[in-house]
Amino acid sequence: DVKISDLWMEFKDNGPLRIIAFFFITAFAMMSIGNAAGAYFINSNMHGTAAELSIFMALGSLPSFIFMPLVPAIKKAIGKKNMFYVFLGCAIVGMVMLYIIAKMDEPSMTWIFIAQFIKSTGVIVATGYMWALVPEVISYGEWKSGKRIAGIVNALTGIFFKAGMTLGGIVAPAVLAYVAYDKDSIQQSPLAEEGIIWLVCVIPAALLLLAMFIISKYELTDEKIDQINKEIEQRSMNK
Repeated sequence: DVKISDLWMEFKDNGPLRIIAFFFITAFAMMSIGNAAGAYFINSNMHGTAAELSIFMALGSLPSFIFMPLVPAIKKAIGKKNMFYVFLGCAIVGMVMLYIIAKMDEPSMTWIFIAQFIKSTGVIVATGYMWALVPEVISYGEWKSGKRIAGIVNALTGIFFKAGMTLGGIVAPAVLAYVAYDKDSIQQSPLAEEGIIWLVCVIPAALLLLAMFIISKYELTDEKIDQINKEIEQRSMNK
């Protein structure tokens, strides 16, 4: 039997679930902030054209078609945690590049596109693979409590990513208001341009560093999951 109280109890007793909860919140807050500021960055900081804005935004999705099919092979080669470290680090490198290029006297849009591709590659692979952790924490919860409450775990993960999106939706407007961004002006003040760069690069990079720390605490290795699944199967056979 599954009760409403199981939602709280699962969160309290399932350590790996708490890890991915904070990872989801951090990751989706980062994506929400960065995505919201992308158009401001190209229009106000880079003074780009509509076509350049379209390319910049498209590069935010393009890596998914290239690298997501390679994820199983990458994970097999370097391991689950290392894959998170590599691609979260890749995203941070892209953000640092965006920051440096944007600060140049004559920033190159070509290099902006390259940096965006690098950043997006890291973000897409890391945040795409995090969904594969959900079945693992479901199995861990069943192994520990004897209840396979997949619906509750999926409901909790839905709450987590919505919380992250909500947090990101609050931060971006707050920063723009603080730096006095003028939506009716093409030319922004230096403070407003700096605030936009912080939304695109600095704050998301800080959140990614936090995400790397959070995922370092995740202890369900592939070997551990295999052992858990075998014990669950054995229990079912013994009933």
